[in-house]
Amino acid sequence: MKTILKTALTAIRRSAAHYRMRSIEINLAGAVETLPHVKDPLTRERMRLAIKEMSRSLCKARAEYIALLPAGSRMTFDIA
Repeated sequence: MKTILKTALTAIRRSAAHYRMRSIEINLAGAVETLPHVKDPLTRERMRLAIKEMSRSLCKARAEYIALLPAGSRMTFDIA
């Protein structure tokens, strides 16, 4: 019984980590796509800083997701 609960909890954690990771990826892609259309220099600089922060958050989310995978199935990602 304990193994079933532990497996279910790991699956829930893994799906939540995958959701977080995909959400950050989508948000980051939208910000990068929008950046060339921004004309105000101050806003562009703030967006660049936000993109850097999102990239760091994506790296952290990917690491958390990979940590929840089984030992034999590790993934590699493109650069964030």
